[in-house]
Amino acid sequence: AFQSTHVFQNHGTLLGNNHWIWADSAYPLEPWCIPPFKKPPNGALTSNQKSFNTTLSRVRVQVEHTFAALKGRFQSLQELRHPMQNENDLQYISYWVICCVILHNMIIRFEEHQGIFGGTGSTNGWALRNQGANLISSPEPE
Repeated sequence: AFQSTHVFQNHGTLLGNNHWIWADSAYPLEPWCIPPFKKPPNGALTSNQKSFNTTLSRVRVQVEHTFAALKGRFQSLQELRHPMQNENDLQYISYWVICCVILHNMIIRFEEHQGIFGGTGSTNGWALRNQGANLISSPEPE
């Protein structure tokens, strides 16, 4: 299924030189798609491979937390249902998400300016607590 996606078929134009996508273990290893190392049959990962997997997991957890905060703050992202049948549909959804990210960043700056970011009055803290069940608590070793 991944081979039929726009990203797979057009990675050369979507990604710049020396850029890649970090993926989970379900994705194939490609020069531009880097999943975690898998434990070989009857073998073990090297310490460098384990370290790489840990770093990759930490990045993925941060991304999951970011999505959870956005979904907690903007209920419209909870179940953004819009058909993706053409480029206009993709552009519509992209603009919707980008608008939410812009507003999120504006709220963070406002809260920082007011001295409440991260505190009990912080909407970012509320958004994270609201989505707490959806957060990944720790990386899973491969």
